[in-house]
Amino acid sequence: MRIILNIIILILFLNCSGISTPEKQDFGKAKISAEMFSQYSEFENLFVCKDSIEDFDNGYSKIELNNENLKILNSKNNGYESTIIEIEIDKNLKIENIKYSYNDDVEDGSKTEYEVIDAKININKNPFEQNSKQISSFYLLKIRETNIPSEFWKFRKETEYYFKGVIECK
Repeated sequence: MRIILNIIILILFLNCSGISTPEKQDFGKAKISAEMFSQYSEFENLFVCKDSIEDFDNGYSKIELNNENLKILNSKNNGYESTIIEIEIDKNLKIENIKYSYNDDVEDGSKTEYEVIDAKININKNPFEQNSKQISSFYLLKIRETNIPSEFWKFRKETEYYFKGVIECK
């Protein structure tokens, strides 16, 4: 009986994540450059600034600019899967925050968490100096995906991959 209890405790221990809150990621600064990230994923996701988002959109981008920060919302939805990226950059071009989420139409009871662990952003001009939302940007995100299965006896699975995006706001 004691062996069974130890096995159950071990399984619960291995499936539980850390209780503490993660530290805020330091992504560094955005760079003023038109350089692309060609050495990484060959597939680019294009996000174009538009007045409104459609139900099914292959790449929508919205930019909010004030004296303190630049907020970029990128959204992509084809009806089967959707991706949302939120980027916040301060007036000194420091990347303050990046959120990434992905959903698809598969329902298997599992939960998936996404964490941006590294980011590189190149912007063609400094939007704060020219007070302009008309920018082009290339970005590369390194994503850590954690799949948490609904069955307690299955283990978590972590994978890392790159997501490359292009923003066109003219």
